[in-house]
Formats: sequence, C-alpha cells, structure tokens
Amino acid sequence: MKKIIYLLFSTLLFTGTAYAEEKVAVIVNSANTQSLSMLDIKNIYSDIVTTWKNGKTILVYNLPLNLPARENFSEAVLKMSASSAEMELNNLITTNRMKNPQKEKREKLVVSIVARNPDAIGYVPSSMVDNKTGIRVLFELD
Repeated sequence: MKKIIYLLFSTLLFTGTAYAEEKVAVIVNSANTQSLSMLDIKNIYSDIVTTWKNGKTILVYNLPLNLPARENFSEAVLKMSASSAEMELNNLITTNRMKNPQKEKREKLVVSIVARNPDAIGYVPSSMVDNKTGIRVLFELD
C-alpha cells in the first residue's frame, strides 16, 4: 500500500514543464555496434527482448522513479507514465514472469556501468553524456 501511495505522490509531484525541458540520451557501450530502433528499446524495457543478437543477456538499467529523465523516457519510449511502467514491471515480478530483471541506479552510475560493460543499456539526461568515453548514444529523446 505504501508503494502505491508513493507512486501516486511521485507522479503528482513531478508533473509539469520540468519534463519537457530535459532531453534524455539512450546509451550503450561503445563496443556494442548493434543498431536498435525505438521499438527494440521499448521491447527491451518491456522485458520482451532479453538478449543481444550475440546471445548475451542485456543488462538493463533504469533511473529512479522520481527523476524527470525517467518520466521523459517512459513517456517517449514506453508511451506511459513512469509510475505505470513501474507498476507493470512490479506485476511481472510479482507474478514470476520477469525474464530479465532491471537494475535501478542513479544517473552517474548508469553512465559508468554502461561505459564498462558491453552488454548494458541505459538512459540518462543528455547533458551527462557530453565528452564521455566508452558509451554510444543511440537516441536523444525530447
């Protein structure tokens, strides 16, 4: 019950123009040369696609629910609010249908982890990827 109240409060607290102002970069390791469409990214974050073409498990990184970049990503890629996407993931976990659990990390950690791991994918505010080595930007979302 507390988690539901928190999700609702987070959604109400972070609605407004702040989301529209922050661009989000979807990133992979620079050694990862696989091309991905927006549908591919949606399928990865919806737990439909769980491996790269080389057969390795995709390490999926999400930002905390209360960050504007998470809301922007969810709206642009998943076509739902971040809290709705979180509820869907929690439902997969609760019903034991989650194939590839996602990890939640802060922005700086996502950049660092993706830069070190060729099997990782994440997203962060675009300002955090300027001049960073070891990562490749797949898309920049408004």
